[in-house]
Amino acid sequence: MKFKHSPNLPGSVHAIVPVNVPRKSKARLSAVLDPKQRAELSLTMLADVLSALKGARKITSTTVVCADKGVRKVAERFSANFLWEGKRRGLNKSLRMGIRDSELRGAAAALAIHADLPLLSSRDVDALVKNARRYPIAMVPSKDGRGTNAMMLRPPHIMHPAFGKDSFSRHLSLVHQRGIRCRILRIRGISFDLDEPVDLYRLRESQIRNRTIRFLSTIPCLFH
Repeated sequence: MKFKHSPNLPGSVHAIVPVNVPRKSKARLSAVLDPKQRAELSLTMLADVLSALKGARKITSTTVVCADKGVRKVAERFSANFLWEGKRRGLNKSLRMGIRDSELRGAAAALAIHADLPLLSSRDVDALVKNARRYPIAMVPSKDGRGTNAMMLRPPHIMHPAFGKDSFSRHLSLVHQRGIRCRILRIRGISFDLDEPVDLYRLRESQIRNRTIRFLSTIPCLFH
């Protein structure tokens, strides 16, 4: 893809979006959504996240990392690169692939951000990058404060990510051990991830009408 501006500039930021194989995603929503609906929901949320990243003025380029080659079509629709991870390697290994890719592209910083953020906007992304610019690492915790929904790394290799259960406390421990300056940001559009059935109903309170909301509104008993 073409960069919005030169990838070798000091301010260049490369976004990395790791994506689970859609047919295996969002198992915790199985009580309300069948496998086909969960797969479609995952791809729809990915489209909204990529749309927000594409519209963000402070993002130079974006790479989607996934073991499912079918996801490439969604990535390319939003001018994002696609990196096939081969066999499923797990979240942190796929992110390391993306980080190496960002370094090859000459990025000054990497933004690791999840694909299940249905309220994400370009303004949220730009706010994160702007407020993280003076720090080697910046993080946005999930709404419950236990997970990490986005992490800015400057330079990209400054620290290996440790995503997974209770990742926020692990990341805080890592930056403390290494003596790295870190900024914690609270940005609702980034903090709100969709994991549990109750999150589906919370979306009804949002005034946003994006692809995810429109898709969920077609499912009986969710938004009616």
